[in-house]
Amino acid sequence: MISKDIEKLEQADQLMFDLAKSTTPKYDILKVGQLLKEAGVLQDRSEDLKTIVAAYNQDAQTEIKKALRRKMRTTVTLNLSVLTPYLNNSDPDISAIVTDALDNFKQYGQIVLRFNEKKATWQTEKSTADYQQLFSNLDNRRTNIHNACIDNINILNRLIVDGTPFATWDNPNITQIKEIPRSDIGNAILELCVRELINNDSQILK
Repeated sequence: MISKDIEKLEQADQLMFDLAKSTTPKYDILKVGQLLKEAGVLQDRSEDLKTIVAAYNQDAQTEIKKALRRKMRTTVTLNLSVLTPYLNNSDPDISAIVTDALDNFKQYGQIVLRFNEKKATWQTEKSTADYQQLFSNLDNRRTNIHNACIDNINILNRLIVDGTPFATWDNPNITQIKEIPRSDIGNAILELCVRELINNDSQILK
């Protein structure tokens, strides 16, 4: 795979991650099919939406599985359904908090999704100096958005005062989000992204 292929896949990622908000979702899926073909993920151009979605999801899930890290202290679960009342809240400040968090989770997922592919491709395509600069920039972006996501999760758990919190975990010795290893939180965000991709696709293909 070369850099141009990854750029095609990133365009496909953007379309698929935004599918739920699209006014032309079926057209966007067809566009994803063309991008997948150009990137070598689909062997032949397909007009069948289910074929395109299946090919994209398989590729995305394969890359996300590579990105998942070994559990350090706990398994974190992010409960998206509890955010619905706050996302549609009459207070614009509250709905903005939720929207900002969801946007950051999506950005983190998209960066990490192609992180390993970019690293491997740059190592073969670029000079040592260029590779180091590109990788440093990408790694900083990942770190910054990861930090923002952790802050978002903290805020969301404080926002929800009744019922199930947004973030839960299975280690009773952990009492605060700041005690959870970064990689365990990163895994939860990636798993949330996979669930949302599959859910959005199933809604469109009904």
